[in-house]
Amino acid sequence: MILLAAIPDILFSSPLALLALASVIPLIILYLLRPRTINLDIPSLLFFLKREQQRNKLSLLLRKLIRDPLFLIQLLVLVLLSLAAAAPYIMEEKVSGQHTVIVIDNSASMQAGGRLDEAKALAAERLSAVNSVVWAQNVPVLALKEGDTTRVKEVIALTPQRAISADLAAAITYSQRLAGPGGTVIVFSDFAAWSGDDPLVAKGLAEYNGVRVEFVQVGEREDNIGIVNGWLEVKDGAYNLNLAVKNFNDRKATVSLDIRTGNEQRGGTLSIPAGSTRAYIVPNLKTGITEITITGGGELEIDDNAYVYIPVAAGGQVLLVDTREQTGTRTALELLPEDVEYVSSLPPDLSDYGIVILGMVDNNSLGPDPAAILGGFVENGGVVITTASPGLARIEGGLLPINITGMSNETDLKLIQENPITAGIPVTDLEIVQHIRGSAPEDVTVLMEASDASPMLSYRRQGEGTVVHLGLNDVTGDDAWSGFAAMPQFPIFWKQILNWLGGTDISEHNVRTGTVIRMPSTQTITNPDGSTLTSPNLWVDQVGLYHIGLQVIAANLYDAKESDVNEISLDASTVTSRYIERPEVIREDVKKDITPYLIWVVLGLIILELIIIKRRRELS
Repeated sequence: MILLAAIPDILFSSPLALLALASVIPLIILYLLRPRTINLDIPSLLFFLKREQQRNKLSLLLRKLIRDPLFLIQLLVLVLLSLAAAAPYIMEEKVSGQHTVIVIDNSASMQAGGRLDEAKALAAERLSAVNSVVWAQNVPVLALKEGDTTRVKEVIALTPQRAISADLAAAITYSQRLAGPGGTVIVFSDFAAWSGDDPLVAKGLAEYNGVRVEFVQVGEREDNIGIVNGWLEVKDGAYNLNLAVKNFNDRKATVSLDIRTGNEQRGGTLSIPAGSTRAYIVPNLKTGITEITITGGGELEIDDNAYVYIPVAAGGQVLLVDTREQTGTRTALELLPEDVEYVSSLPPDLSDYGIVILGMVDNNSLGPDPAAILGGFVENGGVVITTASPGLARIEGGLLPINITGMSNETDLKLIQENPITAGIPVTDLEIVQHIRGSAPEDVTVLMEASDASPMLSYRRQGEGTVVHLGLNDVTGDDAWSGFAAMPQFPIFWKQILNWLGGTDISEHNVRTGTVIRMPSTQTITNPDGSTLTSPNLWVDQVGLYHIGLQVIAANLYDAKESDVNEISLDASTVTSRYIERPEVIREDVKKDITPYLIWVVLGLIILELIIIKRRRELS
């Protein structure tokens, strides 16, 4: 009775599947009807025993069945398979005290001296029956909830390096709710710096509520020199970058600065006393991407670099090339605050311009070698926007984001990919009576296309710049290619495309890590580490360059607290516990599926059956 009481009740998710137990009946009949030996009557004592044998015939048959191991094995296999089909399970009690929440600080300072790797190794050794993983960043990130040991170790190993501060108090409070009374929260951190409330306060509140909180300190004090601040200012029409570089060490240091913009490189040196900050000005920044690197910065590498992006639209005029005097595009551009110059032919030198728009052009207006002029302009960071014109066929060399094959007549527009440029464009209502026929090269992104798959709005990056093709133009009247130029959305489109290509608000393209950027639509984002994601929001948590379509966002740490890896704000070895064990323990019934165990037993029985058949020489 005691043994039966220890066996948990077995329940079934699909009890109707138990009807499969009827499959044992054919098995029994099959064994009863198997060929038997012939009995011969002989004059002997057996004659007197014949009636007794007939009376016990049934019991002898049953005894023979029970003695046949193959019959018993096959019977068990059928019974176990029938039970497995009914999805058996037992109810287990889960006690909250079994739950351990691993909190790993993956802030910027944890990248110094292998601190994050040390935290991962220690965390993998502190697991219990039920575990969750929380990454402590500027907001807590639940990496895994209630996983098994194998899965938890995988998630711990995947903990990423992030260039942000950590709100340890928020992570502890969040983890406390996960663990529940009787549970445990273990925080692995260097405790060099944090944002938000004091983690000791959060620890005390959690322990008062019956949750153990343990601090595990990783890393040692490290030397470091880093860029702790940076800002752009405009002076005499030029962009200057002001940097603040701090020496956190106890001795004077001299660092070298390497400044790269495209193919141009320059440098400088800076002498910084112990524990001091010195300013450095990088004058006359050009449009595009500039990267500044200091050498000899110490153990924390992410603050040795600063990135700046100045959009091309912010550093030069917009040039409209069109053979006509007055056009719909010109009217739209005059409504915008952009500095636009209008010419009838392509000039050989485009160095004064940031964006070149090709309207209605021909052989004379493009000059003898337009591909070389425009190609060099794009390679150096310029932007070329081409609108539908027969003269585009003159531009060869693979510059355009369309392979032109000819002209076609009426077509319909199809939106391939949402983008801020296409917002508000009545794609389905546009009547197209003529368009350029072509195909998209492999490295081109198509936003709109015609019914014959010709790109109608496409772009590609080339060198440091960008080329955009618009398969619509501003021709009106009887010769109009479409009705787009007559719509009120036409000037809005030009505003959207110029903003998308860079705009003039420098602050939107140069941010600090920890910033959240909300976009007008879902976009594909390429992170500085090369990974991609599709989202309507960007959480900036890496140092470097983010690419969102044609937009570039430069992200920098610029955080003196995170850069100061020589400072330990909290010594975990001196922290005491205020844990109050609560008598009430939360229990929860959890289903435990036992089907896999039955399947393993069935496989074992089948192997045993094969061994018996082999020994009986019934299997060659």
